[in-house]
Amino acid sequence: MAIKLIATDLNGTLLHADQSYNRPLMREVLAALRARQITLVLASGNEYAHLRDLFADSLAPNLVMVAENGASIYQDGQQIFDGSLTATDVEQFVSVDRHQDFLRHTYVILTGERASYTELGAPQQLIDAAEAYYDNLQQVESLATVDDRIKKISVSTAPDQAAELVDRLNTYFDGRLHAHDSGYGVIDIVAANVGKLPAIQWLAQQQGLTAANIMAFGDGVNDVPLLQFAGSGFAMANADAAIQAAAQHVTTVDNEHDGVLKTIQQVVLGK
Repeated sequence: MAIKLIATDLNGTLLHADQSYNRPLMREVLAALRARQITLVLASGNEYAHLRDLFADSLAPNLVMVAENGASIYQDGQQIFDGSLTATDVEQFVSVDRHQDFLRHTYVILTGERASYTELGAPQQLIDAAEAYYDNLQQVESLATVDDRIKKISVSTAPDQAAELVDRLNTYFDGRLHAHDSGYGVIDIVAANVGKLPAIQWLAQQQGLTAANIMAFGDGVNDVPLLQFAGSGFAMANADAAIQAAAQHVTTVDNEHDGVLKTIQQVVLGK
């Protein structure tokens, strides 16, 4: 069946290690996909403002951005899906959940519509790292004072402890919220019905597509559900062996050499 929607992760997948990408090739591929009425979806844990700026010279009607791990979906600069946390969810996290023993020593960021927020006193090294991904990171005395519509809650921990913490969080939340391992020691907490896979499934439903019409690319544990759902799922050549084993296909070129765009050219566009 014909591919009509292509979803790709960003870090370690579409993007090079320095957060760059092949802009001329991106524009070329987008134009060719548009001529075939194929949508390209950028699926990321990053906030929308960061994605908008990063891909400012590659915008096209057939480019969709799934931001904040599925909490927001944008097309043509317009939000077409809002999966923000409720005010009650945020208050519960800030006043109760945040103070559980297993979260006491983690670093927390609230991602909102207007800005992202973290409490004063966080190590400068973590602030510097976060500012590379959060375009308007504000330090506040208390997260309880934040007055914004919150899309997701990010928790940073040691990378080798992330999987265990995700399991513990999801057991603790018991369906109230959902924690996703976004890689690099970052865990995103979102509404229970939000995630990369639910976002792609929502888009597919809007377009009347089935899994057979979907191609997907990823390199991390959090990409596996989408890679397995898509009719044509590609793990990156640079992905760990376990991720490659979970996918149907593996790209022949890694992210540093434009593996996503070149695979689309070869498999979908026949180049």
